[in-house]
Amino acid sequence: MMLTREILLKKAETVREKAVLLRREFHRIPELGFAETETTERICRHLRELGITPHPLEPTGVCAFIGPEEGYTIALRADIDGLPVTEKTGLSFASEHAGRMHACGHDGHIAGLLGAAAVLKELEDALSVRVKLIFQPSEENTKGAAHILKQGVLDDVNCIFGLHLFSDKKVGEISVEEGPRMAQTDRFSIKFQGRGGHAGKPHQCVDATVMAADFVMSVQSIVSREVNPLESAVVTIGSLHAGTQYNVIAGEAQVEGTCRSFREETARHLKEAVEKRAAHIADYYGGKAEIAYTYGAHPPLINDARMTAQVAACVESLLGRRLTHEEPLMLGEDFSWYQTKVPGVFAFVGCGNPEKPCFPNHHPCFDIDERALTDAVLLHLAAVCAAEKFCVCREKVSV
Repeated sequence: MMLTREILLKKAETVREKAVLLRREFHRIPELGFAETETTERICRHLRELGITPHPLEPTGVCAFIGPEEGYTIALRADIDGLPVTEKTGLSFASEHAGRMHACGHDGHIAGLLGAAAVLKELEDALSVRVKLIFQPSEENTKGAAHILKQGVLDDVNCIFGLHLFSDKKVGEISVEEGPRMAQTDRFSIKFQGRGGHAGKPHQCVDATVMAADFVMSVQSIVSREVNPLESAVVTIGSLHAGTQYNVIAGEAQVEGTCRSFREETARHLKEAVEKRAAHIADYYGGKAEIAYTYGAHPPLINDARMTAQVAACVESLLGRRLTHEEPLMLGEDFSWYQTKVPGVFAFVGCGNPEKPCFPNHHPCFDIDERALTDAVLLHLAAVCAAEKFCVCREKVSV
C-alpha cells in the first residue's frame, strides 16, 4: 500500500506541536561529539514511547527500525551533537550546559526525525519498505559517520536521506538537488618552532610569531593564484596561538585551519601548497615546522542523480510547492561518508524568519523558525515515499 499525500499531511500536522516541544527539550541539553549520553538516553526513551525498539551505538547515538523486517531499506539520518559555543539567544529554553549550545540546528534535526518516526510507526502496516532511523553522534568534528559505519550501520541499507536546517534560507525554502552540494573537508595543524627570548634582543631569537603571521598571510594567495578561477576552494585559518607575554618573543606558535574543495585534484593541490609554504617559511626564518594534515576528514557530499530526482518529485508533491535553487556550499558534512556506501540525498531546509534578525549557524544567537520542523518531518516522509517507488519498481538506485 502506497502512502498518500492526504494521509501524510494529516499525520504530520498531528505531530507539529510535539516536534516543537522535542526541539526545545533537546536544545536545553547540548552535548559534544561522542559525549551525547543524555541526548542518546532521551532519544531512546522517546522511541520506546512510540513502540519502537532502540539499538544504541557505541559510544553514543542510536538506530531503530520501522516497517517490514526485511526488504528494501531506506535510512533516515539526524545528527545529534552540539557545539562548544556559549549561548546568547535569551530563549526561555536556552542551554543548561555552560559553554555548550545547539548552534547548528541539530536539536531540530532530532525533533524532525522523531516526528517522522511517530508518523511512520502509526502507518507501519502500510509501509512496503523498511525504514532505518539513524541518530548519529559527533558530526561537528567530522568523526561520527565514519565511526558508526565501522559498526555496520549501513550493512542492511539500500539508500539514505538526510537534511540540514540553515538560517540564511527563509523558512519554507527547500533545496533538493543532484551533484556536489557540500565540500570535502581537510584539517591541518602546524607548529612553528623557533627560539624564544627577550623582546629587546630579537637578533638572538627566531620569532615563531613572525613565522606564523607570515604563513597566515601567505596562504591567502593559494586560492586566488594557484587554483583555477572556475573551481571552488577555500583555505581558512581558524586558530593562531603564540606567546605568553608582551615582552617575550615566542619560541613556538600553533596554527590550525581547514581547506575545502569539491574535486580531488584541487584538494591534493591545496594540501601540497599548505605544506610547502609552512616548510619554506619556517626554513626562511631559521625555524622548523611540524605539519599535521588530515586529508579528507570526509569527502565531498554528492547527491545521487536518480535518487535525487525521485525524492525531489515526492517532496514537491507532498509539500505542494516548488523547490528552490541553492548553490553548493563550502561547508562540510560527514553525511558524505554514507554516500560512499549507498546512494544518498541530502536536502537544505530554510529555518530563517525574515521578520527577525538572522544569525548564521554556529553563532551564539543562532535560532530557528520552528515552522521548519514540520518541513523536516515532511521531507523524511517524502524520502520514504520515494523509496517505496524504488521498491515497487524492484530497481536499486545506481551510485
